[in-house]
Amino acid sequence: MPIQIDRAMGRDLAPQLDDALQIVCNEFDGLDTYRAYHNAFARVLKPDPLGRVLMLGTDQRDLFVPLLRRTVAEQVPAGGRIFDIGAGDGQTFGYIADEVPAGTTVSIAEPNPVYLAAYQSFLERQPHLRGGIAAPAGLDDLDEETTGTLGNLPEPGSIDVALGLHMIYFATDVARSLRSILRFLKPGGVYVNVVTDEETAYSGAVLRSFVESGCDTGDNDGYVTAINERRRLLAPESEGGGGLAQAVSAAGIEVEVEAVRQPSRMYGNSLTDLLALANISVLTGHAGTRKFESAATMLCERPEEVDLRIETEGPRTGMWSVVQPQWVTRVRRVR
Repeated sequence: MPIQIDRAMGRDLAPQLDDALQIVCNEFDGLDTYRAYHNAFARVLKPDPLGRVLMLGTDQRDLFVPLLRRTVAEQVPAGGRIFDIGAGDGQTFGYIADEVPAGTTVSIAEPNPVYLAAYQSFLERQPHLRGGIAAPAGLDDLDEETTGTLGNLPEPGSIDVALGLHMIYFATDVARSLRSILRFLKPGGVYVNVVTDEETAYSGAVLRSFVESGCDTGDNDGYVTAINERRRLLAPESEGGGGLAQAVSAAGIEVEVEAVRQPSRMYGNSLTDLLALANISVLTGHAGTRKFESAATMLCERPEEVDLRIETEGPRTGMWSVVQPQWVTRVRRVR
């Protein structure tokens, strides 16, 4: 059984958390947004040298990659089209690339130019795939009102499978971004969205601690509203979701939606790793070190809120971990 950290044990961790906070603040101070995000996300992407799990920093991909592989096998014909949105550097797509039929065109949209170039380079090394459009675009750039000035994007109604893997947090208007994404699908095409349930996850708890400490995100109420909106649109009906079909129907888009909850976790070799993960998701764009201070305070004073524990079994034995559950939503466009 894992070692659960209660409040008394959390307070005893204060000296270790102080040291971890100093280390992570020294690392991140002065970094621009892209480099800071890269350094934090690298903790999630730590490979398992023995190949027992996809990566040591999280089990999220272990849980959703099988569904991606199944979706590609079912939905993408030879010579088909995939659109990866908020695509990152292609590492996640790499776990399903061998399942993609020969001749498939893979288009990507990613605002980080370093990630965009890395993904393009990856596709060039896949002889069975064709590189499609590579747009330096964020979610807000996919809206019909902005795509005319952005440049090339896939044609509406041309995509067999669209992917949105832990990226919907960066949408200014969640419903509008989802409508924009779904218009790229063919009738019968499928969009797969993966998003953290931040109401119960570590990243959401850090955000609450950040706001409670008197920090200003620039739109504190807006962040809470966005968390609730992601739940309404993308969670299973049993968790207050199921609203996506109605939200896109006004745009003439008819869909069938399946959503499941996956009880995933984040893992760190040290408390420094866990503090660094405060820089993923909704606080990514906020400069400074107060988010790390908020994370340290929360882990010290309310560790049970995120189920802080030390793993004692399996490939992640000896690692610290916190809850980071996710919803995986498959959306089939009917028309």
